[in-house]
Amino acid sequence: MSNPLQDNIAQLDVSTEDFSINFIGKELFFSNQTLRSVQSEFGVAAHRYDDIADLKTSGAPVAAAGKVVVVDQIMLDDLLARPQVYTEATGSGCLAFAYRKEDSARFLFENWDRGQFGDVGYLPMNVAPDVWRSILRLLMHEELYLPCFMADCVSNLQNQNKPSLLRETPAKPEQNPKKPNPIYSRLTRREKQVLHLVSKGQSNKIIASNLGITEHTVKLHMHNVAGKIGVSNRTAAAQFYFEVASDEAHGQTID
Repeated sequence: MSNPLQDNIAQLDVSTEDFSINFIGKELFFSNQTLRSVQSEFGVAAHRYDDIADLKTSGAPVAAAGKVVVVDQIMLDDLLARPQVYTEATGSGCLAFAYRKEDSARFLFENWDRGQFGDVGYLPMNVAPDVWRSILRLLMHEELYLPCFMADCVSNLQNQNKPSLLRETPAKPEQNPKKPNPIYSRLTRREKQVLHLVSKGQSNKIIASNLGITEHTVKLHMHNVAGKIGVSNRTAAAQFYFEVASDEAHGQTID
């Protein structure tokens, strides 16, 4: 399928093959202006396709790791009906879901088979442009953003898979080494660093200074952490760290 933005790509100093961000959905939601903005901001190729079949027949290398595929919520039914088609088109890249309604994101999260098809990142479309770009940047680095409102979804899934991962009372010291906590193990190295510093009572500003990142990026990492461990605030996240993660983090380089 011919891309109406193709002529504009040649005018930008970008590598169209090394890395690409591919939006699946209508031009109404992913306009040419949006694509130009992405190309200019990140220095990568940006394409839009009406459906996943157009991406698969576009000639883009399927196995390329430098690829982000962003699927609009209008494609939700097809995404759940044919998940393998989308994961095959994404290859070893990153698959993300662009949503305008929280219910759509929740529905995908609760019905997506992560065990078979891997994790999906989430890209809210009704946020400020700088926030949107920050989340997209995380996806480009395979940091799958999980909105904090999905904490309840994570908690429900945990309750369905007994035993509970959070202890109600402090555990007694054990002689044998503990097995890595599965939820804590899902956090990226940067998310563990942020969680560790949050547990020490540090503010976002201080954390950003310690890690050499922006305060906004700190907030995004905390959103991700909250969603993955199933909490809704910093206090609960710190409690999780002390009860579940602090022993595992002992001896590791955090900063």
